[in-house]
Amino acid sequence: MMELLITMLLLAIVMVGLASLQVHTVRQVTSSRRSTEAMRLGQSVLEQYNAMGYAQLPSAAADWSLETNAQGNNMQNVAVDGLSAGPYTVQRLVEDVGTQKLITIRVAWKDIAPGAAVSTGAVEYPTLQVTMTTQRSQ
Repeated sequence: MMELLITMLLLAIVMVGLASLQVHTVRQVTSSRRSTEAMRLGQSVLEQYNAMGYAQLPSAAADWSLETNAQGNNMQNVAVDGLSAGPYTVQRLVEDVGTQKLITIRVAWKDIAPGAAVSTGAVEYPTLQVTMTTQRSQ
């Protein structure tokens, strides 16, 4: 009888460990997926700028501004398609560098990482981002 109780206790400990590992794995996979989607979204925006003529590129700006999608809407809280609702915010910074334009795209999203800071009862998730740059000549 005692052997059965010890076996069940050990089995319970192993099952709790496996459940914890599963939760950690799901979080890592979700984080990797978000990062990959953000890279795809940023790359898509950069490809649109590379397809434009130099004269059609946006004017240089002193600060980051929200990117707009094909429908003319700000790309804030969008999915990887840039149109539907999702976790990503896309910003651009255009700089004049001599006879060239330097276009930087930043895609940001809230992380779902464990250990997020808690203040006043609300969980504050850290913001993650990917940044990509392209340079265009006249």
